[in-house]
This record gives sequence, C-alpha cells and structure tokens, in this order.
Amino acid sequence: MKRWIGWFLCVCLIGLWTPAVQGLAASELNALSAVVMEASTGRILYEKNAYEERAIASTTKIMTLIVALEEGNEEEIAIVSELAASQPKVKMGMTAGEQYRLKDLYYLMMLESWNDTAVVIAEHIGGSVEAYCERMTEKAREIGALHTQFKTPNGLDAEGHYSTAADMARILAYAMQNEEFCEIVNTESYTMSTADGNSRSATAHNHNPLLGTFEGTNGGKTGYTDEAGLCLAAAAERDGVQLIVVVLGSGWPPHSNYRVEDAKKLLTLGFTEYGFKTLIEEGAPVAETINVTGGTVDYVTTHVTEGFSYYVSEEDDIRLSYDIPYSIPAPVEAGDIVGAVSIYVNDTPVGVLELAADQSCERRTQSYYWDRLWKSFTFFITPI
Repeated sequence: MKRWIGWFLCVCLIGLWTPAVQGLAASELNALSAVVMEASTGRILYEKNAYEERAIASTTKIMTLIVALEEGNEEEIAIVSELAASQPKVKMGMTAGEQYRLKDLYYLMMLESWNDTAVVIAEHIGGSVEAYCERMTEKAREIGALHTQFKTPNGLDAEGHYSTAADMARILAYAMQNEEFCEIVNTESYTMSTADGNSRSATAHNHNPLLGTFEGTNGGKTGYTDEAGLCLAAAAERDGVQLIVVVLGSGWPPHSNYRVEDAKKLLTLGFTEYGFKTLIEEGAPVAETINVTGGTVDYVTTHVTEGFSYYVSEEDDIRLSYDIPYSIPAPVEAGDIVGAVSIYVNDTPVGVLELAADQSCERRTQSYYWDRLWKSFTFFITPI
C-alpha cells in the first residue's frame, strides 16, 4: 500500500496537473510561453505553451548557481581562463589569469548577469564548460525538469540549449528552497572586494524588475538573447504562499516592460483567485464499513490517517475516490491500514491518503464458537 502511494505521489510531483485556465486569456500575454505555479505542491495554475522547448537566455544561470552552491566551495579562488575572458557582452570584462572568490562570482553572475563570471564558475567546479553543463542537465532531470538541456552556463544561444516554462518553474521552485540562493537573488546590491582575494573590486546591482515593484517578490532572474527574446523567472511570497512565474519570449527590445506586465498579471491571478483549502480533515470518518471474515465482530469502520490541503480556486472541481475492500480477514488491529482515498482536482490526481481501522477485531477461535453456543442455549432456557 505505502509503496503504491509513494509512486502515485511521485507521478504527481512531475507535474501532471491539468492547469486551470481562468481569469486570463492567452491573448492578454505577450510571452510566447508562460506559467505560474504554486511552489509547495507544484500545481500549475495557468499555462501558455508551458511545455514548448525554447531558448531561455540567462534564466539558465539559476541552474548554474544551484549546482555551484551544492557542489562547489564558495571560499575557493578561481582563475579566469582565456575562454571565460573572451565571453561576449554582457560581461564584467575579466582578463585571463585574474583570480576571484567563487562566492563573489555568484553574486556578480546573478545580479549583473555577467557572462564571463558564469564560465569561470563552470570551469572551476566542473573542470570544463562541457562537463559542468552535463551536470546541470543531470540536476534538471533529478528535479523533474525532463525537457531541459544545457550547453552553456550563461544562457547564450547554442544548439541543443533549451528548456520550457514549466521546467524552469520547477527549477526555480527547487532553488528557492536553498537559503543561500534566496539570499543572493534577493540582494539589491553587492560589492566585491580585493580583500577577499579578488583581483579587483566591483559592485553589482540586482536587475530583477519585480523587486520593490511587486509585493512579496523574493527572487528571480532575467534573461535576453536574440533567439530567446525577453525572459523572466521570478518568485513571490504572500501569507506563506510561494508562487513561481516564468515568461519566455515576452517581446524583444525595446519592449522590456512586456515581461514585467506578463509576470505581474500571472502572479496576481495566482494570489487572488486561489488559496489553500483543506480538502479532507485528519481523522475524517468514512461512511462505508468493511466486513471482517473470521472475526469476533462483523465489520470495522475506518478514518483518514492525515489531512490534506491543496491550492485551489472556487472554480475547481474536487472529488474523493475511496479504495476500500469489501471484506478483510481477521485479526485486525485498530490503526491497521485497510484502504486509501485518492483526491482529484478537475479529474487530475493530486494526492492519496491511507485509511485506518477504528476498531480491533480478534480471530474467531474454538472457544468463541462454544461461547456463542452457550449464550444461545441459555437464552432459550432462561425463564421470562
């Protein structure tokens, strides 16, 4: 039972929900691909071509940083290679042979989106850009982003370098669970000092256009290339709810405001039309009983072992489907798992809970039958 339930939930976690497209028409968005997702459940609330593989520009650097934080040592000093120094704009303008502390490069990469910093990070931790990008792709698979492949650590257009809006939402949702990642992407400005072993000093400023302009924004990354167009992956939290928004190909210069407008529309929809609701209470009784064969009682009742909440709107159709056997053999202990209840939102499975027996029931023994026979006998001979 538990193994089946674990498999069920794994399927849910890779995003098989049917998005609720309401309150916003696709034509109202400039983005070619877009998605807004509730982070803790992974539920996609709205999507537009969210599973279409596209160039993703510097939103790539979200994954570059994740791998670096998990596998690198931020206090190590990295040396700039000829390849890193030769990266095109936007870049810091490093010179081959210069040295920089990894932690400082993380901030410069995410705030200013300098392409050379990403290559220095990739080469130092991965040994080469190619090896590091392979690790980035592997990490995407581990997260559940199955339609993503990285060929550059900075997001410059390259053959075979792509993702989807849905995958990037999953990647950012994963990244936002890392405290250091959150600290970096939520920093307004950062100064790198030579006192930390760097060849020179530099100051970086955060270019996430939602920071300070949309309530609750707590991270994200912009991006632009000729192929990808204007892109934005961002996170915002209100009242304990974390939403992730991704817009890809949201116009081309000079329309940099398009991606901001798109992101705000999607986040507003997510916060105003949805909310967490308890779909089933912990301990909720189940009306249907289960017959017990060979037991000292004829049946047992059951209850739900835990509660379940989900991020839903008033328009969502919620259905519970009970998997209860007609009968079970004795003995039964109170608390034994004897069934399950599956939870559906708009006919899409979102969770499954176990059902436990309320009562214990012993197996019938020979003495049980003699006791029943004696009770029947005394019933008939007892004077009224």
